[in-house]
Amino acid sequence: MWSWLLILFAFIPSLEGRIGHSTEISPSDLTFRTDPLLVGPENLCIVFGGVVGTYSGGGDPDTDVYSWLVTDTQGQEIFNRSGGRQFETIKVSFNQTGRYSLSLNVRRNSAIIYSQTITVNVQQGPSLALLPDYLLCGDTPTEITAIDPSTPNFENYNFIWTDIGDNVVGTTNSIFVSQEGFYKIELFLNGTSGAQECLISGSTYVGPSLDFEPTVSKSVICQGESITLGSDTPLSGEWFLQSPGSSIVESLGTSFSVTLDPGKIQTPGVYTAKFRANDPEFQDCPSERKITFEVNETPKITIQILENPDNCAEPNGSFSITAINDLDSLVVVEAPLLELNVVSGQQIILDDLKPQLYTVAIYSNGCQFITLLDLESKEPPIVNPTTPDISLPAYTLTPETCSDSGVNLGAIAMAFAQGQVNGEYRILSPGVGLITQGTINDQDSLLIPVKGGRYLFELKIDGCTYPVEDFIIDSKPSVSFDVPGEITICQTFDLMPETTENLIFRLTYPDQTIRTISSGEAFSLTQGGEYTLRGSPADPNSTLCPREQKIQATLARDFSFGLSLYEEDCFGNQVYKADLTGLTAEEASIRWINSEGVIVGRNELFFSTAVGDYSLIVQPLQSGFCPKNPIFFTVEPPILQVDVNMEANKICPIPGTSTIQVSTNMDAVRQIEWIFFDDAGNRRSLPELEGQFEITVEETGNYEAVVYNRIGCEIGRNFILIENSDLLTPPDLEEVYGVCSKGKRGPALNPGGYAFYYWYFGEQLVSQDPIFTPREAGNYSLKVITEDGCEFFDSFRTYDACSFEVRMPTAMILGDPSKNFEVYLSEGVTEAELYIFNRGGNLIHFEKSMEIPFEQAFLEWDGVSFGQLVPLGTYVVKLKVRNPLYEYEEVITSSLLVIE
Repeated sequence: MWSWLLILFAFIPSLEGRIGHSTEISPSDLTFRTDPLLVGPENLCIVFGGVVGTYSGGGDPDTDVYSWLVTDTQGQEIFNRSGGRQFETIKVSFNQTGRYSLSLNVRRNSAIIYSQTITVNVQQGPSLALLPDYLLCGDTPTEITAIDPSTPNFENYNFIWTDIGDNVVGTTNSIFVSQEGFYKIELFLNGTSGAQECLISGSTYVGPSLDFEPTVSKSVICQGESITLGSDTPLSGEWFLQSPGSSIVESLGTSFSVTLDPGKIQTPGVYTAKFRANDPEFQDCPSERKITFEVNETPKITIQILENPDNCAEPNGSFSITAINDLDSLVVVEAPLLELNVVSGQQIILDDLKPQLYTVAIYSNGCQFITLLDLESKEPPIVNPTTPDISLPAYTLTPETCSDSGVNLGAIAMAFAQGQVNGEYRILSPGVGLITQGTINDQDSLLIPVKGGRYLFELKIDGCTYPVEDFIIDSKPSVSFDVPGEITICQTFDLMPETTENLIFRLTYPDQTIRTISSGEAFSLTQGGEYTLRGSPADPNSTLCPREQKIQATLARDFSFGLSLYEEDCFGNQVYKADLTGLTAEEASIRWINSEGVIVGRNELFFSTAVGDYSLIVQPLQSGFCPKNPIFFTVEPPILQVDVNMEANKICPIPGTSTIQVSTNMDAVRQIEWIFFDDAGNRRSLPELEGQFEITVEETGNYEAVVYNRIGCEIGRNFILIENSDLLTPPDLEEVYGVCSKGKRGPALNPGGYAFYYWYFGEQLVSQDPIFTPREAGNYSLKVITEDGCEFFDSFRTYDACSFEVRMPTAMILGDPSKNFEVYLSEGVTEAELYIFNRGGNLIHFEKSMEIPFEQAFLEWDGVSFGQLVPLGTYVVKLKVRNPLYEYEEVITSSLLVIE
C-alpha cells in the first residue's frame, strides 16, 4: 500500500471502505500567521505500515516558499519538498519507527526568513486489519476485527465500535455483527496525561452480495387475514418466518413469493420474515434480508340469544352483544344498528327482531371481525314436510370441477316442490358476511354458482324465512407453482417456475405465441407486456386442476455505465466514479471488485485503497441479471513529484537576452508558471510566460519555474540565476587570407578561445574545430559561442595564392624605354627572381624582388648587361617565383627577342 494512501479522512459513508489514520493538527493551529511557525506532532504511532503526520509552516502562503526536509535516524532523506501555498501544510508519511529530524526553511522573496528543526519520535502502533467490505452470509454473524491481536501493547488499546447511527455496538477488538450496514472503529492508547494517543479511525460495510428488498402485501394485517411475501427483484429463494415471542425460525419453502394463510399468523404481534437467495458469484454465501409485519388482534364479542321470535309474523326476537375488548364501532347490518366507542364489558341488547340471519361486524385498531347469528323462529313456516305446499326445497350441491385452464365453480341448486314461488335469498359465509343475494320471481328452481367453501343459505318465501341451511361446497385442488407477478426484463429473462410437482407449463407470450416446457426448464422472455402461464399435471390421471397466472413484464430502460476518475488530491488520494446512463445510483446495484474477486465497494463512488487491478459491474435493481460486461481498470501509483531541470545562457551583448529552458516529466506536467526575483530580492510574477517551457529574458536576476499536474497540484520547482556575460572578446581574424591550390594549404586560422566554433563556406558548415585551415578560395564566415553562451560573428575571404598570372614581353626594342622588358604578377607571389641567359648559356642579367606589386610592372630590364647594350638576337628568360608561406616555388621559362 502506498504511503500516500495513509493520507485519508474521517468516516465518509459515500467513500466507504477502510479509512486511514492521520495525526492532524487542530484548526486553531492553522490560523493565518504572518510570521512562520512550525507546528505539528512530535510523537506518532505507525499504523497500516506507516503513519502520517501533518505539519504547518504558517507565514504568508501567497508569497512564502516552504522547504521541508525530513531525515531518518541514518540521515537518509525520506521527504524533501518545497513550494508555495500548497506546501504551507504538508503530510509526511513515516514507515519505520525511530527518531526523525524534520526541518523547515521559509523563503520570502529571495531571503530565508525562518529556519526550525524538530525531532519526531515514531513508535510502533497497531496495523488496522479491518477490510473495506465484509459479506454477510445468511443468518451467520460476520466477525470483523480491528487489529492483529499480536500487536505490541495490544492489551493497552481501547476499542469503540459504532454503527451508522453512532450507537456503540462493541468495545473489543473483534465483534460479530448480523445487521447489514456501516460500522466504524476507533482505537487508541491512554497517554500519561489521560489524552488519547495513537488514535486510529476506520470503517467497513457489512452486507449481502445481492441487492434486493423483501416486500409484504400489507405491513399491518388483522387476525384472520392472509398476507403475501415477495421480493422487489425476481429472485427465487427460501422463505423463513419467525412468530412473535418465538425463537423458532420456520422454513416456508423455496419460491419467488409465498402467501401466508390466517392459520399461520394467528398470534398477534410483530412477525419477522426472511428471504434468502444465492448469488451465482458467491455460491457459498447466501444473501439474506428481513422484513417485518404486524398482526393486530381481532376485536372480540359474545352474542347471546335472549328470545327467539314466535314466527315470521311476530318480530319479537332479541339477542345481546357484549364487548370483550374496546371497540371502535359495532354494526348489525340487518337491524340496522351502529354503535361507536363501545367499551369492554358493555352490553347492547337488540329486540323486536324477526327471524333471519344477522350480520354482526365489529371494528377495532383497523381490524374487522364479522360473525353471523341465525335467529330462528319458534314456529318455522315448515310444520309438516309432507304437505306439498309447505315443503322444504330440494337442494343439490355440485363441487368444484377442473377446466382446461383452472377450476370451474361449484353450485347450489334447489327445486321448489310447490311449484313456482316468489321470494328472495341470501348466501353468506362465516367470517365474511354476504356473498350474494337475489330475488325469486315465479320460479320453481334456482341455480347459484359458488366456489368451494362453507356457506349459510337464507331463503325467504312470501315474507317468511325458511330454516337456514349450512352447506359445504367441496373445493378442487389445483397444481402448485410459483412465479413472480411482475418482472423487469434486461434484454432477456429466464423464467423457471418454482414447483415440487411434475407439471407441464404452457406460456402465452404478449404476441400470442405459445411455448410449452416441463418442470425444471425455463422460458426465455424478451417481450414486454402480459404473459399467461398455465401449469397442468403431467400425469393425465392426476386429480389436480390446472392453474393460470398472469405475469406483467416491463422492458428495462436501456442503460450503460462507464468509469471516471472523479476526484483526486495533491497527496495521491483517488476517488473513482461509476458513470451511469439510463439509471440513477439509487436504481442500481453497484459492485467494485478487486483482482481476488472480493467486493471492495458498493456505492457510486469508490475510494481506492491500494494499487492493483479492479473491476466495476452495475445491474439495475428490481430486475433479473442483465448481461453487461464489467469494466476492468488499474489503479496506478500517482506521480507526486518530478525533477525540474533548468538550463540557460548568460545575457550577451547580441541579442541582449538569455534563453531559459526547462526539462521535466512532460507526461505528468500540465502547466508551468514563472516568478522573477531581482538582485534586491523583490518578487514579481510573470503571468505572460505561463505555459512556456522555454523563455527569453533580458533582465538579470533569479527566475523560478513552478510546475503543476493536471489537477493544479504543484509537483516541482527550481530556479536559476541569469547574469550578464563578461566574455565579450570577438574573434581575431583578418579580412583576407590566401589558400594554395598547389602544395601546402595553409594558413591555420585561430580566432581565439571559445566554447563552440562554426566555420561556414558560403552557407555550408565545414568545420567545428577551434583552428581552421581553409581549402578553397571564396567567402567564409565564423560563428563562435562563448562559455556563457554568447555568440559572435566574423567573415573573411580567401584567394588562391598558388594560381597566379604572369605577363612578360617576348620582344623588346633597345633604346626605347617604353619597350623595355618588364614583368607583371597577380596576387599570390611573395618573392620573384629574374634570370636572362644569352645563346651561349651565360647569365647576362639577374634581379630579385621580395616585394611584389600586384598588377604593376617590376623586374624591368633595358637590355644593358655589364654596362653595354646586348647584341641583337634571341635570349632565354627564366622567372622563378615563390611563396614561402605555402612552401611553393615555380620556374617559368620563355624566350626574348631583342631588336632595334
